[in-house]
Amino acid sequence: MPETKYEYVDIENIEFDLENPRIIKELNAIEESERKESAAALLILSFSDEPGPAREELEKSIIASGGIVKAIEIVPIQGSDNKYKVIDGNTRLALYKKLKNEDPDNKTWHKIQSLIYPSDDENQLDDIRLLAHFMPVKQWSQYAKGQYINKLCETKDFDQIALKLGGKTSEIRKIREAYIFFKDYYETHVDKIQNHPGADESKFSHFREALSRGVEVALESHFGDLDTAKKKFAKWVDDGKFRMAIHVRKIPAVFNNEEAKNAFLNGEVSDIEEAVRLIPATGAEAGQNLDEASIEEISTQLSRKLNSITRNDMQLMQEDRMPSTVDSLMLLYLDLEKVIDEIESKESK
Repeated sequence: MPETKYEYVDIENIEFDLENPRIIKELNAIEESERKESAAALLILSFSDEPGPAREELEKSIIASGGIVKAIEIVPIQGSDNKYKVIDGNTRLALYKKLKNEDPDNKTWHKIQSLIYPSDDENQLDDIRLLAHFMPVKQWSQYAKGQYINKLCETKDFDQIALKLGGKTSEIRKIREAYIFFKDYYETHVDKIQNHPGADESKFSHFREALSRGVEVALESHFGDLDTAKKKFAKWVDDGKFRMAIHVRKIPAVFNNEEAKNAFLNGEVSDIEEAVRLIPATGAEAGQNLDEASIEEISTQLSRKLNSITRNDMQLMQEDRMPSTVDSLMLLYLDLEKVIDEIESKESK
């Protein structure tokens, strides 16, 4: 690894990487003379198909923290005087330029923490890009995040913690509450069982799903109090009553039908999915015109269809032998993502 050094570098002396794979397609559609000016605008757009925080969350976090936590990576531009090019951190630089433009008197946004590599050797730059974008820093598990947020809340203000994490207050609160639920009920439950292998952290998302208002109301209404309901839920998770976390959302529908609810509670079915199949068909499921069916009815029927996909059909889709079905599912996914993002953004306000 070549010798490197950290410095705070004037952002006006740093140029964007116009070979950045993230925006190169869009840049190639722009006149070469205009690409430098267009790069910043492209970089601060939100790319929902990429991992990591959205641009808006990253900007809020940078402002709340008074700067970036992880330095951008730059190299000197050969033949120039104190000029550099970004290799990793283009979006962070774009945000600094945006913040400086909005508040030019704030010196915070004039210089950015940078890790400087000694040369712009193309092979070396490719290696840096590969490590930065194909082998990013490993994320903490949801359990670890919840545990750490809960610990921080012992000495820090919750709203300030959320602000530094991009302002998603409702999201951070859910992670913390899910951790407390997991720890106080699931871990407590399995600790009492002799020779039990211990709490399975991969089940953390089950407890997060159980905190949705609909599920909580259904459980509390049946058991009379939330404490009892949570103890029962922890046992169901340990007993494998939910094959996937998303199936936790089926609890309200099952508990609204006496036959399905009793079968689930009495152990007459092996899991929540079997209980759902006992609910009589209505609306679209019973042959009703799809245009007349409600979103809930169509969603229920689609969920059943997806859960009953055969191994053969799945293989055909993976082999691109059912392209129209796959295309329909992808379009549905994009539409659902938009609606859910809108719902969640409303919850966070």
